[in-house]
Amino acid sequence: MADISFGIFVLLFMTAVSLFSVRAAWLHWTGSERAPAMRTYRYTRNPSVIRGHERGVVALAAWLVCMTIGIVASAAASGGAGPSVEAVGAFFVLGSFPLLMLHATIAWFNRPKFLVPPHRRGETGSVTEWWRHRRDLRAALREAARRDTQRQRPVDPPNPA
Repeated sequence: MADISFGIFVLLFMTAVSLFSVRAAWLHWTGSERAPAMRTYRYTRNPSVIRGHERGVVALAAWLVCMTIGIVASAAASGGAGPSVEAVGAFFVLGSFPLLMLHATIAWFNRPKFLVPPHRRGETGSVTEWWRHRRDLRAALREAARRDTQRQRPVDPPNPA
């Protein structure tokens, strides 16, 4: 009996999370002010990472929906629904992993553009921002080192002749 109640809890939880993510994806896609802000979840302080996850919310929602369908089908197959339902569950679970990779590529590189919300297509990805920041930091450090070496050079006294 405990296995059944835990299974029902997992199915209800996964369904609720999937529905929430689909709603969040829709609100982010339309550019609504009511879209849930990812920064409220406090999993990172890096604004580039937060913007990346907000850009990739459509692929993340699709991944969660596919995982939920796969888990529900697998649970039904274990209850005796048959091998065809088990195959459907396996198809959705395995098919969800490319969606997770799409979420990562959208967050990191802002590609493919057709899955990025229209108002966020002009942004750069998290990895691109990090790379530019790293390049600019290295250039600033080189410039500071160059200025320090110029200041440390001894000045030749004027020649009296």
